[in-house]
Amino acid sequence: MWVSLFGALLCCGVMFVINWWAALITYAIELFLYIYVTYKKPEVNWGSSTQALYFVNALDSALALTTVEDHVKNFRPQCLALTGAPMVRPALLDITHTFTKNNGLCICCEVYTGPRKLCVKEMNSGMEKKQAWLTKNKRKAFYAAVAADSFRDGVKSLLQASGLGRMKPNTLVIGFKKDWKTAPATQVENYVGIIHDAFDFELGVIIVRISQGFDISQVLQTTYCLTYQTSFQIFLFLITESTINTIQSMHVGEFNQKLLEASTQFKKKQGKGTIDIWWLFDDGGLTILIPYILTIRKKWKNCKLRIFTGGKVNRIEEEKLVMASLLSKFRIKFADINIICDINIKPNKESWKFFEEMIEPYRLHESCKDITTAEKLKREAPWKITDAELEAFKEKSYRQVRLNELLQEHSRAANIIVLSLPVARKGAVSDYLYMAWLEILSKNLPPVLMVRGNHKNVLTFYS
Repeated sequence: MWVSLFGALLCCGVMFVINWWAALITYAIELFLYIYVTYKKPEVNWGSSTQALYFVNALDSALALTTVEDHVKNFRPQCLALTGAPMVRPALLDITHTFTKNNGLCICCEVYTGPRKLCVKEMNSGMEKKQAWLTKNKRKAFYAAVAADSFRDGVKSLLQASGLGRMKPNTLVIGFKKDWKTAPATQVENYVGIIHDAFDFELGVIIVRISQGFDISQVLQTTYCLTYQTSFQIFLFLITESTINTIQSMHVGEFNQKLLEASTQFKKKQGKGTIDIWWLFDDGGLTILIPYILTIRKKWKNCKLRIFTGGKVNRIEEEKLVMASLLSKFRIKFADINIICDINIKPNKESWKFFEEMIEPYRLHESCKDITTAEKLKREAPWKITDAELEAFKEKSYRQVRLNELLQEHSRAANIIVLSLPVARKGAVSDYLYMAWLEILSKNLPPVLMVRGNHKNVLTFYS
């Protein structure tokens, strides 16, 4: 650099030595052109050697990372967030960005389905716009989109091909499917299938649920209508059947206001409170790592960790000491440890009745019919919950209902709840029974993160 500067100054000096008045004219012309361009500000991309240098450095760094072996100390949450267009589900992006900012990779993903030609055209036209939105809103994330025949196929492509070298996603972040009861069976099948696919490709899974849901496209559409459409078009939009079903006769303005407030809840500084961790399975430590990362962020630093885990009545104090020792080895500060001894008892009759009523529309009831009719029903509706399946997984259903009772009792006032995600065996548990478990587990609670790692160790102590 200094040699280049010295050479440039030497050239300037030589110009004046050779012909001083020609050198002056040259510099005057250069100054005039500089002032003209600065004043006019033409929208031209002149290119930059600095940009080229950034690219080369990034490429070299990415290639250098490929030679580094995986180690628990180098683990970072690198998230593939199924946000769709990032401005449509800002709360899902915000919570994901909270535990990836300055630490790991965050990719906001969108899947376009439909006629390939139209999808590709729409996808390509929006790529730069959506990446610019992320940059403008100071979100350290990338935007990626694919066109596919189905939503699940698109997500499969993203799970396999996203990232570069070591900078590849290791965790799938997805919002809870709030409309699973009314959605077509194929959509529910795709949703549950995506969770299975993530585990098959050795990714962890985080399902996030908030009371109002994440999708604010309805608000964005309403704003667009109010701004650009005629009153008659606004009226038609507001009385569409889907809108009425969504808001269930609630005033549109009131509903939209609540939805907007919910969409910004993770941008606000969290007051003094708790982050409750229900650590029910050892999944490599992701269920502990995610809330710990939250506590080191500015917005969450006033929240303390409370740990809840299962145990036996006659060994409560011993198990508390064991858990405290384990967390101290992880260098994780906590406010309290609670050993819950009654996780596996039967839930209250009212809670169980609510669960049974919830799954009733999706049951086959084949035991009440003759064999021929039962087989026919199974072929026509393979997604329905059979009596044999319900009986086989009755204990697990009891557990999810009971856990919700305990969550209501202990964590209703928490700022956020992080709990172990139950996993359904592929092919053994029907999609609707699994969705009923997730529904009852996280119902009527503060924001919930249901987390399940891929059983790879992510905390240093494990090394």
